[in-house]
Amino acid sequence: MRKVQMKQMKRRAEIIETVLPLLETVPFEELSVTEICKYADISVGTFYHYFTTKSDLLVGLLGLIDAYFINEGFPLLTSEDEAENLRLFAHHWALYVDTHGLERSRLISAAMPSEHYLNGVRREILDVLDDIFRRGQEKGQFLAPETPEKLTELFLLLIRGVCVDWSRRNGSYSVIERTGEVGALFLRSITPK
Repeated sequence: MRKVQMKQMKRRAEIIETVLPLLETVPFEELSVTEICKYADISVGTFYHYFTTKSDLLVGLLGLIDAYFINEGFPLLTSEDEAENLRLFAHHWALYVDTHGLERSRLISAAMPSEHYLNGVRREILDVLDDIFRRGQEKGQFLAPETPEKLTELFLLLIRGVCVDWSRRNGSYSVIERTGEVGALFLRSITPK
C-alpha cells in the first residue's frame, strides 16, 4: 500500500475515533454532516475529502476492525489445525466487539454487511479467512463442498449475526461465549466426524 493511502486511512480512522463518542449519544440517523464536522472540529470539505457520504463513517468502522485483526489477531492464527485458527478468529472478533461496546457494535451492524472492499482494496480479513478454509480443505480438515470464499461469507455471517443480536439485546449475554458456541456449531458442520 502506498504511503499516501496509508496516511489517508490513518486520517480517516482518526476522524472516526473522534466522532465515536458523539455516535454513542446521538442516533446516527439523526446526525447531520455539519454536526459531525463541528464535533470533530473539521471542515465539511475535509469530511468530504475522506468520506463520500455520511454512511462512509460506518464503513470506516470496518477498517478499524481490519486494522485490529492485522495487528492483533492475524499473528495468532498459526496453528496447523485450521479449525483452531477459525476458533481463534471468532474469539478475537467477539473480544473486539465486547471490548468496544454495544454502541459500536450497533454502528458496525448498520454498515453494509456485504462490504468486501475498503478504499477500493479487497479487505485483507476476507483473504485470510479464504486461505484458512482453503488450507483446511486441502488438508482434509474441512469436508464442505463449498468454495473457501463461500465458507468465509457464511462464517462471517454467523459471527456477525451473534454480534448484532448481542447489541440488540443490550448485551444481555456474553458475546464471547455465544460466538464460541455458534463457531463450534459451524465447525462441526464442516469437519470430519
